[in-house]
Amino acid sequence: MPRLTFILTVAMLSAFGLVASDIYLPAMPGMATEFGIASWQMPQTVSFYLLALAIAQLAYGPMSDRGGRKPVLLAGGVLYLLGSVGCALSSSYMDFIAWRMVEAVGAAAGLVIGRALIADTCDKRTSAKVYAVIYPLVSLSPALAPAIGGHLAVAFGWRADFLFVAAFGAVALLLALFLIPETLPVAARSRNAPFAGFSRVLGDRSFCRYTLVVCSIYCAWFVYLTQSPFLFVQAGLSEAQSGWLYMPLTLGIIGANLLARRLLDRLPYDRIVAIGITCFVLGAMAFLLAYAMGWHSVTAVVLPMCLVSLANGSSLSLAISGAIASEHGHAATASGLVGFCQIGSAAVVAMGVSAVLGTGFGVLAGAVAVLSCLALFACMPSLYRKQPAQPG
Repeated sequence: MPRLTFILTVAMLSAFGLVASDIYLPAMPGMATEFGIASWQMPQTVSFYLLALAIAQLAYGPMSDRGGRKPVLLAGGVLYLLGSVGCALSSSYMDFIAWRMVEAVGAAAGLVIGRALIADTCDKRTSAKVYAVIYPLVSLSPALAPAIGGHLAVAFGWRADFLFVAAFGAVALLLALFLIPETLPVAARSRNAPFAGFSRVLGDRSFCRYTLVVCSIYCAWFVYLTQSPFLFVQAGLSEAQSGWLYMPLTLGIIGANLLARRLLDRLPYDRIVAIGITCFVLGAMAFLLAYAMGWHSVTAVVLPMCLVSLANGSSLSLAISGAIASEHGHAATASGLVGFCQIGSAAVVAMGVSAVLGTGFGVLAGAVAVLSCLALFACMPSLYRKQPAQPG
């Protein structure tokens, strides 16, 4: 296992994107009023952010394979800081979206390089154990960020949320520059065309299967994140109160991560993934039951998502590790691709759901149900058959 400083630093780099995407969720209704826009338009700021975050990851993988990890990370970190400060200073909705996209392009460096650092130093099973340590730390951000952001917004206004994000990014970047060595020696750097490894990675059946699991769970998570603030407002909760309602989900993610780490030495890798997906399906069924019975309370919103969070903590982290460490042999390119698919699908689905269907308990329940079926499909035995090795 890598040393503790490595794990903590990579966890902070991996949290770049989540902290920035989640911190202002409780403040979105108030921001919509200040910008003079409809309530359904604020979730689009999350979707645009995720879309830019997804596309940027496609470039960071090949760039870091050719130029090394740390120079690329430094460039992305600077963009992240500029974008965060720009969001804090925005005076209009369109300005805010533009700076959010700059922030997202910078955040993508932390996600891709963080996963590449793990792949550079660990094999598949060891990397899964490292993710099982890192992911609970990263998973704190979806709960703590809205809680912190809600209190900051109440005390100082929503702009303080993005100044906090900038400070977080500056600390993470300094730790990476001074505590993490360059993990890709010059001799090991790619001399091929920048995107030459894409076809090899996309032709790997294991990569595709694991990536489908990742996308399904992550889309469900972001549909919840963009729908739930408005459900909580309808229930009469304040920004600070609703921010703390993400904490039970994080506890579920952390607990599932810790359990998955223990099970790695006892059960087959894919069986653990399947157990997590079973929890995902049960959570979706609970959402549908609550909607059918007319149970639209805060408890009916949060408890089913706690079941889904168990899949987020187990299947999601293991599937990311499996996709990157599969037999394709292009770890950084795979890291960028799985990140693109993960974030890009979440952006498209969250944007489409809110734009086409609006916000509501039924919208949330239906979307989670459909996505759980896709994750279940990825566990079908026919997708596990060994594929012939491809030429390099």
